[in-house]
Amino acid sequence: MAKYTMEKYLTDIDKKGLKKTWRSILSNTLNNKFESDIFIPDNYGELYEIGLEHINKINKKEMGKYYTPKDVALLMSRWLEPLEGINVCDVGCGAGNLILAYLELIGNKKAYTLINNGNVYLYDMDEIALEICKYTIAIKYGKELLKKINAKHCDFLSKKIKLPKDSKTISNPPYYKIMNIGEDWKVTKVVQDSKELYSCFIEKIITQSNRSVIITPYSFIGSGKFYSLRQVMNKYNGFVVSFDNVPGNIFNGRKHGIFNSNKGNSVRAAITVVENKNDIKGFRFSPLIRFKTEEREKMMDNRYLESLINDRYQLVDSKKKSFYKCHKELLNVLDKWEAVSDKRMGNLIDSSKGEKIVIPTTCRYFTVGSKKDLNRDGKRTIFVKDRNIYNYVYCMLNSSLAYWYWRLYDGGINCQLTIINSIPVFYNKLTEEQKEDLNKIAEEMKNNESKYLTYKMNAGKKQENIKFPSEYRNKINEIFLKALGINENASIFNRVHSSSLFVESEEYDDEY
Repeated sequence: MAKYTMEKYLTDIDKKGLKKTWRSILSNTLNNKFESDIFIPDNYGELYEIGLEHINKINKKEMGKYYTPKDVALLMSRWLEPLEGINVCDVGCGAGNLILAYLELIGNKKAYTLINNGNVYLYDMDEIALEICKYTIAIKYGKELLKKINAKHCDFLSKKIKLPKDSKTISNPPYYKIMNIGEDWKVTKVVQDSKELYSCFIEKIITQSNRSVIITPYSFIGSGKFYSLRQVMNKYNGFVVSFDNVPGNIFNGRKHGIFNSNKGNSVRAAITVVENKNDIKGFRFSPLIRFKTEEREKMMDNRYLESLINDRYQLVDSKKKSFYKCHKELLNVLDKWEAVSDKRMGNLIDSSKGEKIVIPTTCRYFTVGSKKDLNRDGKRTIFVKDRNIYNYVYCMLNSSLAYWYWRLYDGGINCQLTIINSIPVFYNKLTEEQKEDLNKIAEEMKNNESKYLTYKMNAGKKQENIKFPSEYRNKINEIFLKALGINENASIFNRVHSSSLFVESEEYDDEY
């Protein structure tokens, strides 16, 4: 029997199409009529993606599919395993990385029993990927189990599709904007408000499943259009671990078949674990986790990640519409900051009158406020009339507090003006001595802005920014902490700025 090669695979796709090619591969493998060093079950997901790329199936981008890396699948499986639920569901299963990781985790004997009892449910709109997932399970655990697997080729949001009773669900749903609402969907407020497929999946999963572990973009934590989803989450409980992608990505590496000018999969992800413990409402949150590539293996530890989560169960309401992602060591600072502040930044600034402050929209490791009109594309300009208030706002923007607030409630690529406007401010709580100290620092910084200009090429154009020495930020932070009645030095914010998960440092990546 000649070994099946990549060359033969691509030739078969050209002659027979992707579906027939894969059905042949799967059937022959199941019946031991297939030999290949490459086409083994552990590689099926990537090989399928290569096939998609070969036929230029651009709709993979439109469907927003990010295939779950094996280490993330194992991490999620370890959180799913102790959760209650007789039936195990993989919603948006694709080629099966999540369910396969779970079955491997629980061991061959338990996996065989689970499948044989008809307790494994798979859901996906991609018929080929669904077949790959189903057959891979049968290849690994016994071909007699093929008919015992509940594989549903479907639109999961259809009213006809319901998760089985007493189920727990693992899922990496597709991420893309909804252009047309399905005729047979249940049109909830979440569907209407968010217009994002992944949030609709979250809603249906948590309302129909006993417990669940779901990886999605983290935008549902704070973005306004997901408020109705957060209201739904108020009825349940669990925890959320969220990840930055600077410098490391959870969805590491470019995936075949996803046509994107970005060389990496840049979605900032969150893993939501719905525990549904008795007599508890709300979710606990980790800070926005930033890690270096070489720290990935050490980071992918469930106990370690859980140790980063603070103990506060958050609920949303009309006054507090967003969840925040706070280091547990900084909860006291956040509470004091909110309690002492009597206004928001938007109360101090103007859109057209006064002296201007320029704010770069991109803030990787710190925020910047500048008197100089920076030569860059992405920037926002605000105006402040009163000199003392101007210097206070200038210092706030160049402090750790403004950057931290953005990380608490957003932390994406750009800092939105809505975030800047909502920063709590406490100018009226400062002593006259503190106000004068801030004036001196602000004047010195403004006079020295040109000394600290930095440049980064973006789309062939130099983008100007300012990278002030950390000494300025630390001086401002110390004044603000004292004003808040907090007996800590500025180093308390090092973990907020650091590019490393395991090292608190004031050395930040130059990429800006």
